[in-house]
Amino acid sequence: MLYFLHGSGDSATGFYENSHYKQVLDKLAKQGKLQNTLVVFPTFYPSQAFVTGDYQKDDKLSRFFARTELMGALVPKVEAKYSTYAKSTTKKELQQTRAHRAIGGFSMGAITSWYVFEEQLPYFKTFVTLGGDSWVIQEDGGGTATKQTAKKLAQTPKKYPDLDFKILAGAGSRDPAAELLQKQIKEMKKYRGFNDTDLKYYELPGAHHTLEVTVTLFEHYAKQIF
Repeated sequence: MLYFLHGSGDSATGFYENSHYKQVLDKLAKQGKLQNTLVVFPTFYPSQAFVTGDYQKDDKLSRFFARTELMGALVPKVEAKYSTYAKSTTKKELQQTRAHRAIGGFSMGAITSWYVFEEQLPYFKTFVTLGGDSWVIQEDGGGTATKQTAKKLAQTPKKYPDLDFKILAGAGSRDPAAELLQKQIKEMKKYRGFNDTDLKYYELPGAHHTLEVTVTLFEHYAKQIF
């Protein structure tokens, strides 16, 4: 199972359709890079009325989604309906099948995924963070509060030393998020629990903060998600 989130001001349907993910996922499946995988495109907006383009308001919704809605409502509902590795939706079963569950997203969706890493590591093994740093300390914290952000994120593997994970981060080289991610990831690797195997960063030369770039980054990492 892969849960993949859109960015600020977008919608689950718009992100899925405008990025042509159906065609992309079909192609990846045929290439053997992402087979037998259900992909869910959720949203952190309670309704369209919450779409304002205000990043601070989005951040509050993003945090709430990661901390409460994702495991409190979305995952149990989805995995009770569809055939997955989880035989039930009990906490124990969902934790035991975490290796078959990933979450990721673009821009605010990536920021949300960083929150999920901090909050829900027992339920997810892989995190695909494209075009977005961690705001766990403050907005754009990967670059503006780099040391504090890395230190806070390092508490997660320390809290769950027996849980392996993969963070697959990426951005276009001309995306403002690229510098933030570079600084954050470099600082994270100073801490025990993060290394080149479980924390990766890929930068697409000359690329900006666009849906098209997100698709290319997603394709780059597709085979590594599971």
